[in-house]
Amino acid sequence: MKWSRYVFFLFWAVSLISFIPSIGSGFVYDFLGWQKEYAQGSFKDIIDCFGYNGNHQFLHLVFYSFYQLFGIQGFPWYLFFCTLHAVNGFLLYKFILDFNQHWKTSIPEVLAVLGVVLFLIHPYNVEAVVWKVCVHYLLSMMAVLLICISFFRYMYTGEKKNLLTGIIAYAVSLFTLEISFIMPLVISFAGVLIWALRDDKRITFHKGLKFAGSLWALLGSYLVLNKFTLGAVVGHYGGKLHFQFDLLGIVSTEAKFLVKHLFFARFYSFKTKGILFDQILSLPEFAFFFMTLVISVALLYFIRIRKWKPNVHVMFFGFITALLFILPVANIYFYHLQIGMNDRYSYFPMAFLIIALVALFSKAPKWLSYGIFGIMIIISLILQQKTLKYWNQSTDVLEGLKREFRWHDAPYVFILNSPDNLKGIVMASIINEPSGMDEIFDFQTPKAYDGKMFDIFQYNMTSPNDGVHVEQTGPMQIKVILNQWGNWWHRNGIGAYNYENEFYKTEILDYPYLLTFKQFPEGSVIIYQDGLEWKEFKFQ
Repeated sequence: MKWSRYVFFLFWAVSLISFIPSIGSGFVYDFLGWQKEYAQGSFKDIIDCFGYNGNHQFLHLVFYSFYQLFGIQGFPWYLFFCTLHAVNGFLLYKFILDFNQHWKTSIPEVLAVLGVVLFLIHPYNVEAVVWKVCVHYLLSMMAVLLICISFFRYMYTGEKKNLLTGIIAYAVSLFTLEISFIMPLVISFAGVLIWALRDDKRITFHKGLKFAGSLWALLGSYLVLNKFTLGAVVGHYGGKLHFQFDLLGIVSTEAKFLVKHLFFARFYSFKTKGILFDQILSLPEFAFFFMTLVISVALLYFIRIRKWKPNVHVMFFGFITALLFILPVANIYFYHLQIGMNDRYSYFPMAFLIIALVALFSKAPKWLSYGIFGIMIIISLILQQKTLKYWNQSTDVLEGLKREFRWHDAPYVFILNSPDNLKGIVMASIINEPSGMDEIFDFQTPKAYDGKMFDIFQYNMTSPNDGVHVEQTGPMQIKVILNQWGNWWHRNGIGAYNYENEFYKTEILDYPYLLTFKQFPEGSVIIYQDGLEWKEFKFQ
């Protein structure tokens, strides 16, 4: 179709228009940690990744350079991330249509476009596009799709430029994010499918061995580099976490992600999600059933592989590859509370599930396939805008709190209710540090706070108007009470618990909590958040 030459601009427009509410959002949580490192470092610190436990030099080349150019100006980041997202959509579109040539499918271009639009506006992709520390997901997805496209073209054309493109893309991806570790396995799996489907098996085998072998060799070299530079073969969370193995636990997490991805389950009620994910899908019996089902389907597929129609091969490839991309996080944990948190892990599997869905409906009547994708697009758009609304609201709250802070001269500031998240969207979240708000004031306001700040407890906001009120219950004791239902207290990223330090001790009383000061240094202030502003409490 003639209009297909302009399809990238369609994807770009969809990305830019749908993510308008995110402008100015995403400079939170881990981003503040990198702001601190980037402020103290220089361009040469890219070599050792600013002291981070991981060889992510390409990530920091892009991330640090862009930060130096634009700081935390919202519009350039929005334009950059939306453009990367649109490029990934375009590569996904090209990959889908390549199956028409390689595997003789008959996927309509319109259906491929609808599939990509679904990917671009899917609510599970919001975190990767809005939260600025997720740039490595966008860059890695670009590399993954380039590798897949290059591999299939090399296997069917033999052009060495495709082999070279795949090797370069993989080398770059290794220095971007550990998700790249899974690519040699994905390519080996795709190679087995191509080998089984072609008649020139010897030539196909040698081509697949050369391409996949190059990736495995690069991965092996990278792991050796990690061992010499980091002291362990795997950085980031570390080998102890990444290599822990619980078969049924991994299978259960795979099933949870699959249900989440196919049925928009992240947006179910708290009670429903608890029953679905914590009870049904966590049962060892269910995990064993799911594993048996997948193995049975795979065996049936391979036994009859030469008899299936082309679209079945694409479906199988997309489905299994989606499961493979969940493997790197399947032994960590599955988070389903609220909205948004850890949805970045869905960015890769969602792309390949969409490939499978496009192949599934490619043989259906147009009215049915276009209708189903149209319904999914409408649902996705509604849920995407709902998620973006929470990002926008959380940003408004933090901007208000940054403007309203006026206690720069106080030696100690005690914050009674620092906002951890809004509906799951991270805000001033902090782990193992006294205050998350302190970092925000230091790196994102014109005047840093030089005193000592404590977030007594954090809490989850359910609306931008949430807050607390305070009652004095003793000479140096106060009770902090939430103004609304639906919140709970947080500390170090989990539910709150009693603790104490040299200045105060706390006691959780179900919904409120008691705060008793052991000492209150002269000039100190107690403040609490109420909507978009701070209020100060003074002892009587």
